[in-house]
Amino acid sequence: MLTRLDDYLVHQTPDTIDHVATGDRNFYDRYYFNAHTLDGDVVMVVAMGQYPNIGVIDAFVSVLVGGTKQYIVRASRALGAERMDTSAGPIGVEVLEGLRRMRVVVEPNEHQIELDMTFEGSISPIEEPRVFRRAGNRVVMDSIRLTQLGRWSGTLKVEGQTYNVEPSSWWGGRDHSWGIRSVGDREPASAPAPDAGPPGIFWMWGPAQFEEACLLYSCFEDGAGHRWFEGSELRYGDGDPRGSESLRIVRHDLTLVPGTRTFERGSVTLSRPDGRELTVRMEPKAAIYMAGAGYVYLTDGWRHGQYHAPLAVEGEVWDLGDPAVRQRAAGQTQTVCDFHVEGIEGLGTGHGIFELLLLGLYEPYGFRQWTDVAPAK
Repeated sequence: MLTRLDDYLVHQTPDTIDHVATGDRNFYDRYYFNAHTLDGDVVMVVAMGQYPNIGVIDAFVSVLVGGTKQYIVRASRALGAERMDTSAGPIGVEVLEGLRRMRVVVEPNEHQIELDMTFEGSISPIEEPRVFRRAGNRVVMDSIRLTQLGRWSGTLKVEGQTYNVEPSSWWGGRDHSWGIRSVGDREPASAPAPDAGPPGIFWMWGPAQFEEACLLYSCFEDGAGHRWFEGSELRYGDGDPRGSESLRIVRHDLTLVPGTRTFERGSVTLSRPDGRELTVRMEPKAAIYMAGAGYVYLTDGWRHGQYHAPLAVEGEVWDLGDPAVRQRAAGQTQTVCDFHVEGIEGLGTGHGIFELLLLGLYEPYGFRQWTDVAPAK
């Protein structure tokens, strides 16, 4: 079907834009945003994904206030052919200026979150390395992502409390990724590869923003600790003669909250092109739990790319002071941190998100069973 996007010079195949180049049901195209006060008192995460081969567009917004109360709104609808309609229920995303400014809106709804906020990049986006992974004979990941750090402006309203969002005190980042990644309902498993290691996933992602530079590092490792993906870059502001540096991840040393797999604090060591090492220390301020947001491994029935109805909207409020709630929400977290870099003069203190997912077996941290958690101190 012809749509508005077909009038742009963007075609990649001899077909209309509503059809993507692959028939893989797991093709996705997703926006992600985070915003936080520098003290971590308020943290917001928003994401929106389209799944053309499933016929679904969905979105969520999650807001943490005071470190203990987390509000969540989820929305999903049938995609139709018009991919330029980037809204799902009350949640909408608008490109104001490509690679520079984005607008995120949550219209008034019954679930206590409203917002109208604009993100403006502090630097040009970083293009991360392509991710490729097979499970047995099946390609389960083949995707690319851009990540950008910046500042926010606008308004946020949570349970009747209005926050004036100003660039001086509301920092954050965004990404846009697309390609193939498992979404929606589970598929039958492929036969495992003969050399498959212990089943487990370690994922970390750390975009940090400083006054004059941005730092990004990310990696995937399997259950034995073998790294199969990594990317890291230090980038100074646009036009800064210092430019950028591609870095290599040497090691990570993370401390987890006893009895959980939740990040408590830690460091990552990076290597510069000339071999000199940097140590990045993350000092946490507040952690937002990604369970309930639609990520495949962590939800009780609501997953990205899953068809629910022509339109479905629902919400939750979690009291993270309740141990039972924290247990339900445990898993993937995004922690607002101060970032301190040893090995480069003049960066100062950075602010950003450290994301951690530790699923299944992971021998380097002593997790040899799916139910293993960090020991008591």
